[in-house]
Amino acid sequence: MIIIAGKKKNLAQRYYANLIDYLIIMICTVIYIYLAGDGDEFGTYRVTGFKALLIPVVWFIYFPVCEGTIGQTVGKKAFHLYVVDTTGQPPHIFQALLRRVLDIFEIMFLGIPALLTINYSEKNQRIGDMMAGTTVIRTDAVCRHCGTELELTPKEVIRDTFTCPNCNQTN
Repeated sequence: MIIIAGKKKNLAQRYYANLIDYLIIMICTVIYIYLAGDGDEFGTYRVTGFKALLIPVVWFIYFPVCEGTIGQTVGKKAFHLYVVDTTGQPPHIFQALLRRVLDIFEIMFLGIPALLTINYSEKNQRIGDMMAGTTVIRTDAVCRHCGTELELTPKEVIRDTFTCPNCNQTN
């Protein structure tokens, strides 16, 4: 029997989504350092002073703006993942900022705190998600009656029920 995919832990999808997002940030950072940085005789580029502040600002803005406006980053979109509040709505900007407050802590410990809390919490939440009242869900599903692959709304995943448009059966 196939169930709604959004209720699973989705650790692998979340990992790969974050990998894509951090790769985007890294590429943007390298381009920025090359374009705005000062080169030396060894071909090394650096940004210092005020210009260096832009790098963490871009990182800190990318996630909250994407997640707080459309509920997804580029990486999450690739894996049908959404950041939602407890009602299935995208989080507001404050919630999106709050869920990212502990990113540095999680990164320092190689993501282990995030993995543990996602794996053992009832709503698959990181510590930042618990603080912000958010969670990450998958919206792709398969009807258990006719096998049709579907893209659910975040609200349908949160409700844990949907009606298949193909067979009109409730899942």
